[in-house]
Amino acid sequence: MELSVFDLSKHLGVAPNTIERWLRQGKLPVSPKGANYRFQTSELEKWASKHNINLKLSNKGIPEKERESVTPLSVAVKNGGVYSDIQANDVNGVLKACLEKISDISDDFKADLFDRLVEREKALSTGIGNGIAIPHPREQLSYLTSPMVSVCFLEHPVDYKALDNQPVSTLFFLLSPTLKMHLHLLSVLSFCLRDHQFTNFLKARPDSVALVEKIETLQKANSI
Repeated sequence: MELSVFDLSKHLGVAPNTIERWLRQGKLPVSPKGANYRFQTSELEKWASKHNINLKLSNKGIPEKERESVTPLSVAVKNGGVYSDIQANDVNGVLKACLEKISDISDDFKADLFDRLVEREKALSTGIGNGIAIPHPREQLSYLTSPMVSVCFLEHPVDYKALDNQPVSTLFFLLSPTLKMHLHLLSVLSFCLRDHQFTNFLKARPDSVALVEKIETLQKANSI
């Protein structure tokens, strides 16, 4: 089976020009055909496996229950990590500095993700108030093997055009391979952020272990 640049961009959830940039950089296995490029699925699957990238060219054989499963917020935070003392002066600087810190996103995908996050912020700020923002792309990141919520604490608050006009110092990057996972994690995170004890806890800038334990406690107590 062969795929075109457009086909591959849809499977990976990135823009076609990102695929073309990777081609110029020699980062993809490809079979040139005249002025066009074609990708062999077998070679693409090897490439994806080597780089820990989720590339499911078909859902055939995957049980419906498995495809529909969701991940607890605490696990997503473990996947995404917690990062502190990030320095930036504006929204774009915040997004760039945070992405540089997030280790479980491949460097090859960060430029595309940055563009998507900037586009989302231009449409409407993800600053929800109380010094917190939840950056996320409009479209889900199908190349992720599992959902991630990366928590970033800024060294100094930044004007994020938030709903309450207050500067932002804490960001929850919500990165998910499917819409169902995204909505589930957003719902649970929103519930946690309505808990005053939890938001006060965030002001202490907890490390990953402490934050995950706090979220697990809220999950168990509220069956979420």
